[in-house]
Amino acid sequence: MKKIEQFQITGMTIDGFKCYQAPTVLAFGPQTVITGGNGLGKTSIADAIAFAVTGQPFFGERGIDKLHNEVQPEVSVSLRFLDETGTAHELTRTRHKNSMCIRYDGNLIRQMDLTEMFGERDVFLSIFNPLYFIEELGDEGKNLLEMYLPMIPHETVMGQLSDGVQAALEGVEIPSPDAVLKSKRAEIREQEERTIYLQGQKDQSEAQAEAQRQAVTALTERYNQLESELNALEGRQFTGLDRPSMELQLVELSTRYNEAARDSGTAQIDTEILALNQKLAQRRAEQYQSKYIQAMADTNAKVQTLARQYQRENQILKAFVPGISCPTCRRPVTEQNLSEVRDALQKVIDAIVADGREQRTQLEQLQQLDAKTQATFDQFQADDIIKMQDELDALTKQRDKLTADRQTDDLREQIQRLSVSLEHGNLSQQEYDRLLACREEIRQCAAELAAAKKAAGQERPDFDSQITQAQQKVKALKVLISNVIIYASVRAELTFEALKMNKVAISLYDVMKTTGEQKAAFKFTYNGRRYDRLSLSEKIRAGMEVSELVKRLTGRNYPVFVDNMESVDDLANVRPTGQVIMAKCVHGAGLSVRPIGSQPLVAQAA
Repeated sequence: MKKIEQFQITGMTIDGFKCYQAPTVLAFGPQTVITGGNGLGKTSIADAIAFAVTGQPFFGERGIDKLHNEVQPEVSVSLRFLDETGTAHELTRTRHKNSMCIRYDGNLIRQMDLTEMFGERDVFLSIFNPLYFIEELGDEGKNLLEMYLPMIPHETVMGQLSDGVQAALEGVEIPSPDAVLKSKRAEIREQEERTIYLQGQKDQSEAQAEAQRQAVTALTERYNQLESELNALEGRQFTGLDRPSMELQLVELSTRYNEAARDSGTAQIDTEILALNQKLAQRRAEQYQSKYIQAMADTNAKVQTLARQYQRENQILKAFVPGISCPTCRRPVTEQNLSEVRDALQKVIDAIVADGREQRTQLEQLQQLDAKTQATFDQFQADDIIKMQDELDALTKQRDKLTADRQTDDLREQIQRLSVSLEHGNLSQQEYDRLLACREEIRQCAAELAAAKKAAGQERPDFDSQITQAQQKVKALKVLISNVIIYASVRAELTFEALKMNKVAISLYDVMKTTGEQKAAFKFTYNGRRYDRLSLSEKIRAGMEVSELVKRLTGRNYPVFVDNMESVDDLANVRPTGQVIMAKCVHGAGLSVRPIGSQPLVAQAA
């Protein structure tokens, strides 16, 4: 259906509508005055016009059963009008019981067709009824106005800005200042949270580096202590001993022993005994060499690092109370986010514990493998020693049967004592065992120290440059936000230009000067006074201005029905642009509907 931009009511027939039991024909002019006493049907005429167009009465109330005359089962309103081209039309709405019928120029139509022609109900009634927008729509009137407020072109807003602000916003798309501000503030929060996260990572990295440096220092001190102890033992081991002479003496004793053995017929057995003694001594002196030492050292270093991290994070968690800042993420801890921050740190601790358990499990597996391998070595060594000892005992018994010569026994004992002296030197058996243990501990400590130095020497992320970049982004975003706030303020001022009226002021929202946010603030004043403090005449005048505003915004110039005109002196300050129908109460007078043509809109005395 074609939009009707302007129309003027020329006449109307009312039948079965409220107090109009019989068909009543009314005529209207550009200005029409309706007079009469109370209860004669002045306001019912307004209800009938609204009913014909919207299906509802003058103030848009629900429940149209009350529009029926008490006697007539059918209500009918026929509205005759001229559109903007001067073409005559007739709109008839009939309701019989619960059945509604609408005809336009004799053709059946639907309510949605009337909506296309005359606009939404709220639009039509806001024009037709001066009090409808303020008293019935209330805050919903804000939505209606926003629907029809003209969109201010981006170029127009930019043209009102200073050169500096224009240059800063060049190339920035601002379909909605609120959306842009919300987006940029979200980016700021993201960068600030990133800064906090990076600072926490930096602190944690520095703490780990310090712990690794301490580990390197401790291992270095341990290594130096072991090395010092080993050097002392090795330095004392052969001090004052003439090893070359002792070795020559051993050769001499061995030669004499062999000659004595040959003379006694036991040379071959003694040779075997000597060889077996040497072999037995070598087997006893063999030390287990672990092939897992480096892997255990690396894993143990990881376990120690994780243990220190766990202790640090657990101490932080226990110290959490509202009012402090999280040492890890730098977030201020409040009553509201205490649980959230605790949960986040607990997750970190749980991850450390899980990693520590995994590394400890690997260490235990390596230790088990090492212990199993050492047990196998020790068992083989013990078995070999027993076997060789049994062989030695058997050879000794065999030789003892062949000779009772004590000379070979003395030589053999001298050889054994000299061999021990060449091996132990000045050290006791306990000191000699400590010497061997020092060598093993130094080997293990060296592996752990190498692993710790490798971890300490790893390159760490450049958190400072990342933090600086995030802070620079925040700074740039804040500058952009300040310029968008200026843009939003200028656009709001241009938007509100469309709402300017004579004495009425309407504000849909306030622009916060500090944030640029638009806060809902639907305000309505007349001559600077609140609506609820106005007199009836002031409310009518204010409503007439709003009616004209809705006309201007929607491009629809429809008739206006002013009720209670007896309280208004005149409408000169409003300057209505279309048809005006005025109803006023005249005590004791009958109902009169009188077109007054183009005469000045001056209320007649009661």
